Amino acid sequence: MKLSLSMWSMHRTTRENQGNVLDFLAFCRREGIRQVELLDVFWKDKEAELPAVLSFMKENGITLSSYAVGNDFVKGTPGERAEALRVVTDGIETAGMLGAPVVRVFSGNLSDAFTFDSALDWIVSGLREAAASAEKAGITLCLENHGKLAGKGDQVLEILKRVDSPALKSTFDTGNFLLVDEQPLHALDVLLPYIGHVHIKDFAETPEGRYKALSGKTYEGVFAGEGDVRLDSIVTRLKEAGYSGACVLEYEGTGDEAEGIRKSYENFNQLVQTKGE
Repeated sequence: MKLSLSMWSMHRTTRENQGNVLDFLAFCRREGIRQVELLDVFWKDKEAELPAVLSFMKENGITLSSYAVGNDFVKGTPGERAEALRVVTDGIETAGMLGAPVVRVFSGNLSDAFTFDSALDWIVSGLREAAASAEKAGITLCLENHGKLAGKGDQVLEILKRVDSPALKSTFDTGNFLLVDEQPLHALDVLLPYIGHVHIKDFAETPEGRYKALSGKTYEGVFAGEGDVRLDSIVTRLKEAGYSGACVLEYEGTGDEAEGIRKSYENFNQLVQTKGE
């Protein structure tokens, strides 16, 4: 197993320095990172930037493991849900141009207006239509356990089963389950046969943490392998199951993001080596 790097791992640095996708790719080139995940949120002018990004990637041997979009189907009006679908279908088109086999998608965000049960039909309808487009394009959508509305393993599984498409699988984010008070290894038991994409993320419970779970516990992002997520056991289980998709680092800690990425890569590589890979 080798890590890919999500551009989200550099989101603070990118925004503080008013950086762009090419700046991120240049960082990856310097670090010897040759597989990445890009996100739609970082484009400033996608049509203008795409040719330079494609050229840079080709010249430097950088490929995309995945492309991520920021859709939200948990909206009260048909027009808003249609816009969420447009975001996904636009992402499918962009992923095709970039050569990414996976588009990472969301269900929607928790709010006072809706519950998982009340929003489920909207999520399923939107993802079913999006998956039909993805299948025609030869791309797989992978639904992340993101946020607190549909963040538990059984909730993700229910969506996947109701959509019932070979073009929709799970993005298994190893850290996010803690924010809905579920142990990642328990979620792995639920979702293992459906995983098409993995986010390597680690959190540690701390009173000063920025990330608040449903229970009120607070967590902070830490170097991969140094928090409460049992990454060693997760990697072992994935290997035993024959998982061949991407493992993408999504570092969300404080401090210098570049250093967090380097340390997380070092830890992950050591972990993989101890597992005989």
